[in-house]
Amino acid sequence: MLRNCLPEGIHIVQKMYGCELDDETGATDGYDQYGYNGADFISLDLRSTSYVAPVSQAVNTKQKNDGATAEYQKNYLTQTCLEWLKKYVDYGKISLERKVPPQVSLLQTDPSSPVVCHTTGFYPDKVKISWQKDGQDLHEDVNVGRNDGTFQKRAKLKVTPDERKKNQFTCVVEHKSGDPIHMILTEEKIRTNINNVPGIVAGLVVAALVLIAVVVGVVMVVKR
Repeated sequence: MLRNCLPEGIHIVQKMYGCELDDETGATDGYDQYGYNGADFISLDLRSTSYVAPVSQAVNTKQKNDGATAEYQKNYLTQTCLEWLKKYVDYGKISLERKVPPQVSLLQTDPSSPVVCHTTGFYPDKVKISWQKDGQDLHEDVNVGRNDGTFQKRAKLKVTPDERKKNQFTCVVEHKSGDPIHMILTEEKIRTNINNVPGIVAGLVVAALVLIAVVVGVVMVVKR
């Protein structure tokens, strides 16, 4: 639009166009604006279907683009642009309004450490975690961590093994995706580093055997 009207040298031409839709009132609007060297140069007035030239240098450009060009831009901003805007808003709702339930795990480093109720994988990011003792909310010996934006949250319960045997402790996770999740604390549900030791040892043994096999293979090749 601004070609053949710029003097020689380095200059900055800016263009901004788009459409707006108020989903509450249904009001729509559109804009097609140009800037030259940081100042307003020319813009489209949708009501009059003509361009507005705030500076004298833009009068020639206005005269060339009033008429068919202005009509075409108005139709695009008030029809095509709004249709695509509504589609993108709908696409966004599918993603932004989805609800994914949290995955809950009970973790413990060793038998003397606190039991951690760990939640992850949920969306949206707001989730509430609490501990109950025999069906009653428990506030003492409970440390609830903050959600750090990674869609993970945890609550630590400091309780002795004897207390766990005498009482029923439950981790309650509340999320918009559905009904509250009640994870009853039992020894079978706790995942600890100790439980993973056999697997780690087995993995190391397999790795050692593979290394031995490779060494033997290399020796055989050298002998040949």
